[in-house]
Order: sequence, then structure tokens, then C-alpha cells
Amino acid sequence: MRSQKTILITGASRGIGQATALALAAPGTQLTLAARSAEALEATAAAARAAGASAVAWPCDVTDEDAVQRLVAAASAPGGQLDVVVHSVGSALVLPFEQIALTAWEEVLRVQLTSLFLICKHVVARMGAGGLLVNVASVAARQAFPGWAAYSAAKHGALGFMAAVREEVRPRGIRVTSVLPAATDTELWDRVPGSWNRANMLRPAEVAAAIAALASYPPHVAVEELSIGHVAGRL
Repeated sequence: MRSQKTILITGASRGIGQATALALAAPGTQLTLAARSAEALEATAAAARAAGASAVAWPCDVTDEDAVQRLVAAASAPGGQLDVVVHSVGSALVLPFEQIALTAWEEVLRVQLTSLFLICKHVVARMGAGGLLVNVASVAARQAFPGWAAYSAAKHGALGFMAAVREEVRPRGIRVTSVLPAATDTELWDRVPGSWNRANMLRPAEVAAAIAALASYPPHVAVEELSIGHVAGRL
């Protein structure tokens, strides 16, 4: 019986991914934390270690298949198996759809969807019954917002992809959850045009707490989709 729980988190240098790493950091956990920013990632890993976890910072471009394969091999190295995988990668392109350049459109889909495909493709072989695979999506996967066409398309696509993955790995006892947070106060909003009431947004730690709760459930309990909002409603 393995004594450590092995966890892989992408997008762990900031926002919800970083908060999730800290929420899951505890003695007896082996965290592999991935993101592009090496310096910020190491800061997250240091904070996780301070909480008692074993944590490795692994700078990685999760749209690169070779890099993802190396990441997954490293994350599962302690015992050859992954218990929890949380994919929390994304960026927002906010622009009327008629003004979106093809290259920008394809970049959004690559970051949001291709990365998710690659992570799922390579982690499921390392997961066993009771394993938990979480994608942090958005309420934009269910609701439409003007100016967010590319983002919404990517999040809708991610929701559909994860539903198909769920049915493919269900016979193996692997649980697949799409988490749909409402607007969350992260650095993403620093780059979004307009005036936003960030006081009425969720905090990353609040979304992370919900993900940690999912990871704490018995291995037969499957939450397929989890929507998390602010009591104030839509911005």
C-alpha cells in the first residue's frame, strides 16, 4: 500500500491552480506543480513544502506533447501512479468575435483545449480506481457573455471533451469532474477591458476549497460537474 498521495496540478503558479496546490498541501502528499513561470512556480512549491507536503516545481508548456509526457512521468515517479490531477490552465481573449484574428482564435483553443487533451491523454494510464481527474472550466461553459466568444467556445468544448473522457474511463473507476467557477478574482481580470466589481467575485481559495473537498470524498463518490458561484449572482 502506497503511503503517499500523488497529485499533479497544472497552472499552479497563480490563481486557482496555485490556491489548489496550497489547499491540497499536507503531510503525506507528493505534489508536482506545473506552469510556465519557473520563479512563481517555485514560490508555490515552497509554500506547499511549508505546509508539510513534498512538492516539486516543474516548469512546462502543457501544449507541448513531449513536455507533457515528461511532466506526467515525473509526477507519477514515486509509485508509478497518480491519485489526483487538477488541470487549471487558461487565459481570456475578450473581443467581439468579428474582430478576433485567426491566430488569436487558434491560440485560445490551443491553450484551453489542446492542453486539456494532452494532460488527459497521458495521465489516465497512470491513474487507477478511485483516481480523480479535475478540469477547472468556467460558468462560461454554460452561459454566454458578449465579447467572450473564443473563451466560451473553448470552455464549452472542454466540458464536452471531459464528458466523453468520463464515459471512457468510468469502467476503470476513474472519476472525472468539471468545475465551473463564476468570476474569480485572479490576475486574469487585470487584462480584461471594462469595469468589474471584484468584490463580488469568488476568491481562488474558495474554489480551491471545493476542489479539495472533491479529493477528500470516498473513491466511489463521483461528482461529475460542480458549479460554484457568488451569492450576488452574475456581474
